[in-house]
Amino acid sequence: MNSGRNLTVIGGADGPTAIFVTGEFGMGIILFVLAVLLLAAVLVLWKPGVRTKYRFIRLSVGNLLIHLMDGLITFVNTPDLAREGNPLVSKLGFGWGALFTANLIGFIFIVLATWYFNRYEYERIPSEGVFDYYMKLFYGEGYQPKWFWYKFSRNYRAMAAVLAYSLYWGLTAAAPYFVIDWIFHMCHIRLWWWPNIWGAALFGVLVAYGCAYRWVKAGYRMSRDAAEKSGIMGD
Repeated sequence: MNSGRNLTVIGGADGPTAIFVTGEFGMGIILFVLAVLLLAAVLVLWKPGVRTKYRFIRLSVGNLLIHLMDGLITFVNTPDLAREGNPLVSKLGFGWGALFTANLIGFIFIVLATWYFNRYEYERIPSEGVFDYYMKLFYGEGYQPKWFWYKFSRNYRAMAAVLAYSLYWGLTAAAPYFVIDWIFHMCHIRLWWWPNIWGAALFGVLVAYGCAYRWVKAGYRMSRDAAEKSGIMGD
């Protein structure tokens, strides 16, 4: 039955991967959101491990763009928030004001975390490997070699830096999931392998742990390079 709307079909109409887009407006929104996500990816992923001049600004703006696209595509799909999954709305019954405030607070936290790990200076510690550097950094010489963060570290600066670095990348990696999920909804795509919200959370946690290892590895490499340079200069 024709409801009077311009319906564009991309792909096999009877297949599980058929894409249905209602009108040019919906397609325009999807293309705009995807373009902005691509820009955010460029800002975030361009030389991610190098402390460039505007790295703090790039990382903050990239994360902001993802949040803005999340808000835009949510408004397009459910302006009354009837289909919003955020517990502030779905469980507690709050509206756009609470949703905006929560996202603003979260973004400010991410900006502060980004600012902190961008200004942190790695400690040069003579070590035999990444694990040795990690244990000496957080627990000092004479540590007991255990593959677990078994006690609270007193090296607060380093601990805050690695946590801030991990949280930034974990949250930034998980954020596009919700935007892409709305895009799938707009296109009437149902993919059995697409994860639910717990899958997105698991992905964010895995990215956070991987980035924590990368952060420690960067500190070890700087320490090793400094030791090698000192040895060459000494010779």
